[in-house]
Amino acid sequence: MKSRKPSDPRSWFFQAAIHVMVENQRGVLAKVASEIAEAASNIDAISMEDDRSMFTTMHFVLEVANRQHLARVMRALRRLPDVKKISRVKE
Repeated sequence: MKSRKPSDPRSWFFQAAIHVMVENQRGVLAKVASEIAEAASNIDAISMEDDRSMFTTMHFVLEVANRQHLARVMRALRRLPDVKKISRVKE
């Protein structure tokens, strides 16, 4: 017997939260969001903390297929020159 996937492809994904510390400059959010989309992930939620310094922390809730997919997204973000630190948030 073959296992059947649910009819809604979004149900194949789970949510993962990450924090991304970036240099506080114009266009960084667009670069990060573009890299997430290029890695075939979706942004469910975003918030930001601006401490009025050189850096801003972005909080994302992403849809990913599995842990390996999340790891690929995080590796892609680490390659961006403006990203200084990235971490997964465990609930």
